[in-house]
Amino acid sequence: MKKFALIIGLIVAANILFAQGKKEMMREKAELKIEEYKERLNLTDDQVDELKKVREEMKPEFEALRKDESKSRSDKMRAHADLIDKREAKVAEILTEDQFAELKVIQEENKQKRMDMRKKRQERRGGGR
Repeated sequence: MKKFALIIGLIVAANILFAQGKKEMMREKAELKIEEYKERLNLTDDQVDELKKVREEMKPEFEALRKDESKSRSDKMRAHADLIDKREAKVAEILTEDQFAELKVIQEENKQKRMDMRKKRQERRGGGR
């Protein structure tokens, strides 16, 4: 019985550590993305601060939507798209027209990378869904 309790305790501890590590990794990834944007868009420090502020202000809305079990998947997708539009409007107020246009290019590149990765994963799995 003691071995069983020990194993369960280790599993719980490992899950907690993994979750904390994942959160930290996500924070680091977000910081790297901001640095990439700062360099590529030639952002000022004030613009970077404003963009971080927008992200932090909207984070609870995205999290609440993700956790909301009362909505269907399609309703969540529409609400998510609305939140993205709202965030994009705020970002457009912070950036110059040229910076915003370059941001769109970056977003399209990232979208293509995600699609390529998805396709590779499906190929590895034997053709996908």
